[in-house]
Amino acid sequence: MNRDFRQHKKYQKGTFKSKWEIEQELRENGVDRIYYVLSFGGGTQSAHLLEKHFKGLIHYDYIIFADTGAEPQFIHDQVQWWRNRQKEYGNKTPFIITHHNSMTKGLEEMLMRYIHTDYQRFQMPVHCSRIDPETGQESKAGIMPRQCTVDFKIVPVKQTARRLVMKKLGLKPQQRMPANIAFIIDIGFSYDEINRISTYQSPQFKYMYLSYPLVEEGLTTDDSIQFLMENRMPSKRSRCYLCPFNCDKQGMDWKEIIEEEPFSFLKACWFDEQLRQVQRTGRKAMKSIPYLHHARIPLKDAYPSAYSFLSEKYKADFESWLSSWRRFISEKYAV
Repeated sequence: MNRDFRQHKKYQKGTFKSKWEIEQELRENGVDRIYYVLSFGGGTQSAHLLEKHFKGLIHYDYIIFADTGAEPQFIHDQVQWWRNRQKEYGNKTPFIITHHNSMTKGLEEMLMRYIHTDYQRFQMPVHCSRIDPETGQESKAGIMPRQCTVDFKIVPVKQTARRLVMKKLGLKPQQRMPANIAFIIDIGFSYDEINRISTYQSPQFKYMYLSYPLVEEGLTTDDSIQFLMENRMPSKRSRCYLCPFNCDKQGMDWKEIIEEEPFSFLKACWFDEQLRQVQRTGRKAMKSIPYLHHARIPLKDAYPSAYSFLSEKYKADFESWLSSWRRFISEKYAV
C-alpha cells in the first residue's frame, strides 16, 4: 500500500492539509498564537498520539475526551488508565472530559428523544433496508450518514477548547475570539481511515483547523494497535456499545459487548427494535428500515441465546433503566 498522503486524491483536492501547511498559512495571515488540542477518543489511534505527547514528541495545550454517553465501561477504564499514566509522566497538560452541549446524556438521550418526541434529526450510521414496491420483499439499502462522531465527539471538543481559551483570556462566551488566535485539533484518524476525512477547516468555528498526524505518518489502525500492545498499553478500540460498526470483526464486535457489557447489549437490542417501530409509524423523516446489525436482522435474533439469557437475568435492572429514561425525557422535553 502506498501510504504517502500527498499522493491521495483527498489531499490533492484540498480536502485536508498537513499540519505544517496549516501552521504556515495561519502565520501568513497574522495568527501568532496557535492552541494545539488532542481530540482523545479513549481507544487506540488517539492513544498513540497521546503517548507521543507524554514523550515530548507532540505538543498539546489541551487533551479533551468527549463522552458520548454510550461508551462501554472498558473505554472509560482506558481513559482513566491514560490519566494515571499522565501523572506518572508528570505531564501537566489539562486533560478534560466533556460532552454534547445540549444533550448532556449523549447518544442515549438522542435516541430516547428521537423515539419519544417529535425530534427528527437522526445521527447514527444504521444499516438500512427498503421494501420493494412490486414484490413487497425487503432488500439491502445502504447505510445512513455517520454524523454521531462529529456531533458527539468532535464538536464538543471544539466547543470545550473555545470555552477554555475564552476563559483564559478573560472573555465572555458570547464575545469574538481575537483575530490573532487559532486552534489546530489533532484527530486520530489513521491512514486506512483517510476516506473519513471531510475537511481541515472547522465549519463551526473559522479559527479552528483539523489535522491528521497518523495519516501524515502513513500509520494504520493496526500499526497503532501493535504499538500499544508491544508496550503493554490498553488496546481496545473506542466505540459506543450500540455502534452499527460492531461487526463481529477483530477489535470491533458485538460479541465483545455481550461478554463485557451484557446489560449494554440488552439496551442496544431495545433501541434496535424501537427504531423500527418508530420508522413504521411514518412520523419520522427516516424512510428506510433501520438495523444496528450489519446483516440487517434484529440484533436480538443475531444472538438469540445471549438475548434470552440476559433479558431474564437483567429484567429488573432493565425496567428500572427504561423507567428512569422515560421520566427524564418527559421532564426535559415536556412529553
